[in-house]
Amino acid sequence: MSEYKEQPLSATTFEPAPIAANSVATEETKAVRRPAVIGLGLAGLLLLFVFFVLPSLVAPDDPTQLGAIADNNAGTAEGSSFPSTASATPEVGEGRSPFAEAQESALRREAQEILQALLSKQSTLEALGAARWAETTYRDALEQAALGDTAYRERDFQQAIASYQAGVERLEALEEGLPGRIDALFATLTLAIEAGDLLAAQARLNELAEMAPTDSRVFDLSDRVSALPQVIGSLEAAALAEAENDYATAVNNAEIATQADPLHLRAQRRLSELQVALTQQRFTAAMTAGYAALAQAEFERAKDQFEAAARLQPGAPEPSAALAELEQARTQARLLSIREQAERAAQEERWQDAIALFNEALAIDALILYANEGIARAQPRADLDERLDAIVTEKNRLIDRRVLRLAQETLDEAQKVPSPGTRLQRQIVAATATIDYATTPVTVEMNSDGLTDITVLRVQRLGLVQQQILTLRPGTYTAVGMRTGFRDVRIQFEVKPGQLNAVDVRCVEAI
Repeated sequence: MSEYKEQPLSATTFEPAPIAANSVATEETKAVRRPAVIGLGLAGLLLLFVFFVLPSLVAPDDPTQLGAIADNNAGTAEGSSFPSTASATPEVGEGRSPFAEAQESALRREAQEILQALLSKQSTLEALGAARWAETTYRDALEQAALGDTAYRERDFQQAIASYQAGVERLEALEEGLPGRIDALFATLTLAIEAGDLLAAQARLNELAEMAPTDSRVFDLSDRVSALPQVIGSLEAAALAEAENDYATAVNNAEIATQADPLHLRAQRRLSELQVALTQQRFTAAMTAGYAALAQAEFERAKDQFEAAARLQPGAPEPSAALAELEQARTQARLLSIREQAERAAQEERWQDAIALFNEALAIDALILYANEGIARAQPRADLDERLDAIVTEKNRLIDRRVLRLAQETLDEAQKVPSPGTRLQRQIVAATATIDYATTPVTVEMNSDGLTDITVLRVQRLGLVQQQILTLRPGTYTAVGMRTGFRDVRIQFEVKPGQLNAVDVRCVEAI
């Protein structure tokens, strides 16, 4: 259809200039009026173009093409043809105003647009077989389209619009109800598959393929219908084997049926029933073997047997009870083993190992008596053991009087332990030697230039000295020198007994 829209136009009015009183004035103004006359002539031509030529140029496309499409798709308006634009549209000169012409043109376009929507929906629904599964409504919609065609030919565009719209609404109702029809048909097809009704399933599948050709469920159910003969035959073979108490063969045939159609509920149900009968004997054998292994404290083998029984008969209470009994026996055996290991560690003065084992036992049973008593004994000895080792490994810290005092207290505590073991005795000897070393006074000679202010950290401030003798305990010290206008110096030195200990501290780098 044309995209041009007619607009109401208004004519330009003008009044001619008054006739000159004499020919002299006319001659004088002729040169001035000539361009105005030409302009007025062009304006008149433009008005004629607007009122007589333009309406024919913006008239809508020939509706016979849409009518022909309707005739071909619906078959309800054979032999009909819409009048052409040239014969249907009267000229303005016949008494129709531009406004009336524009209104009629707008109604014509609206009718054609609704007709186009109707044709589109009719084509879609026809491809989906609507003439078969919704014959009455579909035929009624086409009849409305035919009524619209008649009104269109008679130039009753408002009636044509109403009839076309009625047809569109009927087809839209079919479209809106289509998903429900499809779902109901899917449900019917599924029931036919479950019932093993091959003929009914094939018929419903053909209907669905036409009604919902792009629905993925059609492809899924097509595979199920194809597998239905295999499912039916396998289930019949399973029933024969069950009658002969051959449950292994029956289960095998039921599995073939479920493999052919994994969604077939009846096949799944029969497979489950047959598996229960087949596994009952295996279940009993597994439980018996599990209890025999438990009696011999073969916990892993017993667990394997009980778990196998649980897999054979899911939900049965016997395997759960047996596994609980197994875990209780395993726990008791584990607690006994932990106790033996912890007591051995305590005897060997491996106090941290003993504590870890006692804690492991408490994690299993927080009320276990031997673990609580064992930690009460082992924790103080483990703490003492750690402090004695620290005296030796951190002997440089003994220059701190507080640290030295704590070390002496630790040594006194160790010496009071009754019946010390071999490890504790060695620790006492090592700690005693370390403390003796740390308390031996050593002479240290401090040298400077008399201009540097010297401080020995954690000892004392010496001030401005050239030489001074200090008595210090063995260890590592730090001396700091400061002098105005010079960069500070920081010297770390170690004091050891039995050697010359001389330290030179002076600021020499000017800032």
